[in-house]
Amino acid sequence: MQSSSTRTAPPPFPARFANNLAACGARSLLPLLVLIFPWQAGHAEALGRLFFTPAERTRLDLPPKPQAPPAPPPRLDGIITRSAGAPTLFLDGEAQPVDPREVRIDDATARITGPDGRRHRLRVGDPPLDTASP
Repeated sequence: MQSSSTRTAPPPFPARFANNLAACGARSLLPLLVLIFPWQAGHAEALGRLFFTPAERTRLDLPPKPQAPPAPPPRLDGIITRSAGAPTLFLDGEAQPVDPREVRIDDATARITGPDGRRHRLRVGDPPLDTASP
């Protein structure tokens, strides 16, 4: 026995979507949405900078400041050692006491800290470094 009731197929997807929009009154919102989306896309920021404050973003935009070249090490003019007590170094013509562990008498070198905080191993009598040439 065949059933006399026939089922009708539902409308295709785009038609159902349009029917749903019309049913909820969203059809009037569609032109507004179309106008808003291009405006927001034009004003969006890159996500890489999104989590920075405006001050941090400004600092990122500035080029890095050129760093001053490091100060040349002082000139080691001589080393005086004593049987008791700390040795004395003559740096740029001035006497300065130094820790005995920083001086090596056998090769006439001393390890000193320069004015910029860098450590140098200097040899007595070596000419100062030429900072003008690379």
